[in-house]
Amino acid sequence: MPARQRHSVSENPNPSRSPRARRGAVAVLTLLALTTAACGSDAADTSGSATTVAAAAPTTVLEEESSDIVATALVSGVFTTLAGAVLTADLLETLRSPGPFTVFAPTDAAFAKLPAPVLSAVQDDKELLTTVLTYHVLAGSYTAETLPTGQVKTVAGAEVTVTKEGADVFVNGNRIAKADVHASNGMIHVMGDVLVPPIGDIIKVATTLPGFTTLAKLVTQADLVKTLQGAGPFTVFAPVDDAFAAVPSATLTAVASDNKLLTTVLTYHVVAGKLSTSDLKPGKLKTVAGVDLTITKDADGNTLVNGKKIAVANVEATNGIIQVMGDVLIPPS
Repeated sequence: MPARQRHSVSENPNPSRSPRARRGAVAVLTLLALTTAACGSDAADTSGSATTVAAAAPTTVLEEESSDIVATALVSGVFTTLAGAVLTADLLETLRSPGPFTVFAPTDAAFAKLPAPVLSAVQDDKELLTTVLTYHVLAGSYTAETLPTGQVKTVAGAEVTVTKEGADVFVNGNRIAKADVHASNGMIHVMGDVLVPPIGDIIKVATTLPGFTTLAKLVTQADLVKTLQGAGPFTVFAPVDDAFAAVPSATLTAVASDNKLLTTVLTYHVVAGKLSTSDLKPGKLKTVAGVDLTITKDADGNTLVNGKKIAVANVEATNGIIQVMGDVLIPPS
């Protein structure tokens, strides 16, 4: 029988400490760390790699039978934002209960990818925050190998899509960065991306989340609302407001004043079918406008569209998927 795993930086752990005392120490550590995360997350360093679980400096011994999902996540040192969100949503006791659970845990770097207005909007809406967090949780404990493929229901009630390619496992097209982090009440899979639950059709998502005001206005002007509310499915490469703001005002005005040209530009951002970043293979991709996009991958595995990196990947909608872009895609003249 393999020796019980121990995560420790203590030079002289007290071997006489009882299991109850150890659990109490973990509880105190957890509450202190979560309070610090909620109050001082602005000081957290989110510049580290999303694919590495960095070692923090725990102040106590964490043994498998007493290290629940929350405590296990905390000692890694890269889940400050997630910890603060769990506290805000009053999910601490749930994730410390016997479970078991499987948690797809986004790192601080994953949350840092989200546009600031979107992250603030989610954090300020407790109901939405709870939905987003529980969308990262499955009932039951699954390793990467035992995770079922296909549609899997989350604790939020909505489904995630699990796919496997060789040794890689993807959730809604987002690769699990580090799999199989064991906890006493389940399993953690480290994610380099936040999973966004479907809150409605593509138009509903674009008009509910902040940052897409210009896109929503132009889609309405071009009379494409009903189309993008249809069954689809569609993949929309959706530029944020800042992307439109970067376009010269004279150019944007000229496009907006020519409805045919506006329709061409907007449908150049739309592809038939639901394509996650794992589905987007290098090569040409035909848009609804009838003109091709060029898909490439960089050395870090990021997906680029016409050389522009997808800013936030795989935002789910009930009739497709949104790939958030930091740039407007300009069709060939």
